[in-house]
Amino acid sequence: MWLSSALINHLCAEGKIPPNATLMFEIELYAVTKGPRSIETFKQIDMDNDRQLSKAEIELYLQKDFEKDANPRDKSYQKAVLEDIFKKNDHNGDGFISPKEYNVHQHDEL
Repeated sequence: MWLSSALINHLCAEGKIPPNATLMFEIELYAVTKGPRSIETFKQIDMDNDRQLSKAEIELYLQKDFEKDANPRDKSYQKAVLEDIFKKNDHNGDGFISPKEYNVHQHDEL
């Protein structure tokens, strides 16, 4: 059973949504923001488990990722991506990307 949004609003107000009803919602996107990155991906890139990402670790990760791509990339492109990652993420300029710079948020429940 398909229900219109007006009917859904009416039924919700009365608490009478029929069983097995298909509810359809209209969603409007207002903004896209950069959210936290996955702690799992950070750990996967951090090969020596020192809780920071070096250029060598990210370069290896990117190389493996580029190999999966159907469109082969040349080394200059890969190097440009690596430099861009460090330019945008290595805020303190120490040559490493920390979990904070990587924008990782870890929750107790994870």
